[in-house]
Order: sequence, then structure tokens, then C-alpha cells
Amino acid sequence: MLSLSAPFGGDPPRKPLLPRTGVRAQNELYQQNETAPPGKQLDVHSETRCIQKDITSNFISSNMPNNQPGLTLFTPLPDPVGFAGNFAANLGGQLVTGGGSQFPDKPLWLDGIKVYSDRIFALAEPSGDWSELTTRLPIPMAHFAFAASKDVVYLAGGMAAGGLLAAVFELRPADDTLSIKRLPDLPERLAYGAAGIADGRLFIAGGQHDASVKVATRECWSLNISNSAAETTWRREPDLPGTGTFVAAMASDDQNLFLIGGVGFDSTGKGVQSDKVFQLQPGAKNWEPLANLPEPRVGAVTPCPILDGNRIFVMGGYATAFAGERRDHPGFSAQTFVCEIGTGTWSEGPLLPHEKPENKDATSDRGPAPMVAAPGVVWRDHFLAVGGEVRASVRTCAVVGYPLKSL
Repeated sequence: MLSLSAPFGGDPPRKPLLPRTGVRAQNELYQQNETAPPGKQLDVHSETRCIQKDITSNFISSNMPNNQPGLTLFTPLPDPVGFAGNFAANLGGQLVTGGGSQFPDKPLWLDGIKVYSDRIFALAEPSGDWSELTTRLPIPMAHFAFAASKDVVYLAGGMAAGGLLAAVFELRPADDTLSIKRLPDLPERLAYGAAGIADGRLFIAGGQHDASVKVATRECWSLNISNSAAETTWRREPDLPGTGTFVAAMASDDQNLFLIGGVGFDSTGKGVQSDKVFQLQPGAKNWEPLANLPEPRVGAVTPCPILDGNRIFVMGGYATAFAGERRDHPGFSAQTFVCEIGTGTWSEGPLLPHEKPENKDATSDRGPAPMVAAPGVVWRDHFLAVGGEVRASVRTCAVVGYPLKSL
């Protein structure tokens, strides 16, 4: 096991950043958003907090019934650009995020280069400052499937400068450090998969084995991660219905898995956005269809939370691919949805606010704005989206969330 010294309690000294490495993006999936030019960290914090005050007061009065609390902005990520395809988890009581990709210098339409990160950050208090840990991921990586349970997070597959990955890692706090353990590799390299934990097993569903080819996989695999696990190989689970999907969202109540939306391809290679929702109970022979989403959702914040044991909350993503120039895309879907699992009834949730971009050719957007490829996490009685992509190749450092009691 890799045990890398990184105190969670304080502000560890920043390790010199490794030289940036990247590859020219061949298939950037989210052809949608962008905004304000990156600034110094202090400027980003100040501007975001000013937005928080205005947006929150407007949101309470216009979008939430009975004056319930609305969207809350937490301390933004300590990076002037932000990340998408990162992970987020509650580890040791702190909000921890790491990995991800960004276009640090130029957006995709100006031939920007996609760069991957191995940096890990921790936030002890919602209004506090982020600490960058000395611990780093074993490789700069992003767009992995990830799932978390109490004080542990699993990363499976993903993308790096050299291509797709099959590696699987377990991260957890141990003796005031963050330890990283290598688990059995996936059977095949995989990016843009969805992950969930149920019945003591880590499930990985959908994704792509080659991001340069317009094919999504139907495969689903699981690995025993229980304390008594003796299994060292991945087990094939029932395939997803249809022709396959990637960048879907996942929800789990520890006994059931719910796969939500995503995108696949038809026989001509055209992208088909999905409004499908499927449920798998471990041990079952098939994924069972549930009521469709009101409209497709691709790249929604994942994992989705299950509220009160019977409602799934879906935030972020998009419904249709924008056909115009990437630079001019109006943004992702603001509408959130809530599903009553027992009845299969969908209803509209609160609307995400959307600040217009100040500079269409910037690589970063201070937000808040609807997001894709953002990790979801429940922390401090809020469901949070940590960073994400808010226009094609444009990242955000914003950390936004809803109080669970308001949903």
C-alpha cells in the first residue's frame, strides 16, 4: 500500500507542481460553456463570495417555496481555472477533492491543450480555506468512475496524458495521512464510467474503452470491497440495456443501484442523449427500467444523493447537444429533477443560477453556472457539486450546493 504523508489537520507545505503534461483533445464531450478570465486566488475568492450573497438572496425569493434556504456557495477551489472529471468525498470529516482535467491556457476552440491533475485538496470548514495536500494521486488523471462510502473513496479507470486507464485505487485517511492502495485493475481500460457501492461491492457501469471511437460499452463489473474480501478479480454483472452509455450518473442506497441518463451512439455514430433510468439489485439477472427522466441528462453531477431513503436528486448535465460553435453555447441545463423511487414520479427541483460569461475565450468561469462532469458529495448537510465544466472545455472553481432539508 502506498502511504503518503499528508496531514489532514493543518496546512501542509505545498509541493512544487510537476511540469504540466497534456494531449490535444480528440473528443471533448461537452461542447457547451465558458467565462471570466482566471485571476489571482484572492480575487477568485472575493468575487465568488460577492456572487454568493446576491445569488442566495435572489434564489430564496424566486425559486424556493416557503422561504426555504437555496443554493449555497462554499469556498471555491484554490485553482484559478478549476477542474472537471475530479472526485469529491467526505474523508475524515473533511471535504476532499482531487484529480481532474482542465485547459489552463486556451479553450478548445483556440487549440487549447487538455491537462490532467494529480493534486488533492481538503476543506475543513465550509467558509475556511482549502489546503493542498502533499499526497498526490499516483498519476495525473481524470474522468474516472468514482464512488465513496464512509471515509473511503474508490477511483476506477479514467484518462491520463498517455491514454485511458484500467487502474483502480482506494483512498482513505489513516493515522493523519491519506493512504492510497492499488486494487485489482479493471478488465479493460475505461473512461467516463459510472460507479456505485451496494452490498459490499463496487460496481462500474458503462463508459468507453476508447474515447476516440464513437462506441459506448454496456458492460457492468463489480469488485468485493467488504472488510472480509478475499476476492481479487472483477465479476461480470448484467449488461446495461440498449447499446451502451457513458457519462451517466449513478445513485445507490447500499442495496440498489440506479443508473441515470448518459449518452450513447446510434448505428451512424450520432450521439443519442438518454432519458433512461435503470435499477439493479445485486444478484439480479437484469437491470430493471424505471420511469424516464422528464428530459435527457448527460454528464449530471454524480453520484446523485438519495434523499430520505426514497428520492433521487439529479443536478447538472444537459439534454441536447448544441449544434453551433462551441464558443457561443448558451450553457448547460439549469433545471434539476427529483424522482420518487417508490412511485417512479419525477418532479422539477430548484433551478440552478447561471451567470453569463464575461469573456467567451477564457478557460475558467467563476460561476455559479450549471455544470457537467462535476463530482457530487454530501457534506455538512448539503449536496455539493465541486467544480466541473460549465462550457466546452471551460472549468469552474465554484463549489455549490443545496441544503438537504431544502430538497
